[in-house]
Amino acid sequence: MLVCAACARQSLDDFLEEGEGITRALVIELKQVRTRDDLLAHAAKLQQLFNALVDVIIRAQEFKDLHPNAQPSNTYVNEQIMGDQLRVELNRVLRMEGGREVIEKTQEEALNRLDTFEQSR
Repeated sequence: MLVCAACARQSLDDFLEEGEGITRALVIELKQVRTRDDLLAHAAKLQQLFNALVDVIIRAQEFKDLHPNAQPSNTYVNEQIMGDQLRVELNRVLRMEGGREVIEKTQEEALNRLDTFEQSR
């Protein structure tokens, strides 16, 4: 069933909605982090979510490359709000002792994949 959903025709709205959902999940996960031990316990899930977000970014860019005139049909105010919430939570966690190192480690694979994708374009 997931394979069929992935094959279905998509729009930029679909990518925005999927990205918003992943961002929301990241915010929820980060809100649960109160200590460095919490962060370490949530690191695997955060890494998974960062990778999922990069997957959406890559697929959306590939879609835009194939459909250069495509535009989202909605203005995504929620996307901006979720992005702001993610930034607040990340900044809070980054200020924790050892937080920067753990967050950088959870993002490393995703950022390397995104960089490789961008360089291949």
